[in-house]
Amino acid sequence: MTKKEIEKMIRNKLEANYNAYIRQLQTLPADSLIEQAAQIAATKLVFRELCGGGYKSEYMEYLLRFQNPLEVVRDQWLLEQNVPLDGNMEHVLWALSDKEHAEQDYELDEAFLPPEQEVRMC
Repeated sequence: MTKKEIEKMIRNKLEANYNAYIRQLQTLPADSLIEQAAQIAATKLVFRELCGGGYKSEYMEYLLRFQNPLEVVRDQWLLEQNVPLDGNMEHVLWALSDKEHAEQDYELDEAFLPPEQEVRMC
């Protein structure tokens, strides 16, 4: 895939994830929304950052493996906010793709798995 194709596919997937997330939030009472403020802010930040582009194609291609890459990156972002890092998205994306631990915790998208990787059943 070309870089443009990868960027378009990840942007489409992120937009679908974000829209579904917003619809889900709209069903919650105010007190639940307040309790989830950090997660909501992180989701919005990750969405804007990743849709803005500029990240390595290999990171974006890795994220395509997941049904909900927005959730995957957001959760990693929140984990890393509790440790003294430089707070940069590049590090979050590197950590995800380098360790590949997210593949154990999140649903994968079979259409984007490398040929040698199969969906694992838990």
